[in-house]
Amino acid sequence: MQEFTRSLDKVLATFERNIIEQTLKDTHGNQRKAAILLGITRRKIQYKIAKHKIDFRAIKDEYHATEHNLQAWHHFSCVKGCDIQGRSLLLP
Repeated sequence: MQEFTRSLDKVLATFERNIIEQTLKDTHGNQRKAAILLGITRRKIQYKIAKHKIDFRAIKDEYHATEHNLQAWHHFSCVKGCDIQGRSLLLP
């Protein structure tokens, strides 16, 4: 029975970590928004982030890097006279 309890604890901890990580990704690393979505306090999500050793800064940095790349592509497209999908914005 003790072995079952340990494996259940491990499964629940993994599940909790995955849910928190996914919610942080969905909120672009914003802990306050993630806590609201999960129905817990900001303090509690901070505790769980530390407990599971989740690198929320990496999640936040990943979002900002992606956002920066999209902005750079948009700028390049506008200079060339094309939209994001490569269609010409210039009148024939």
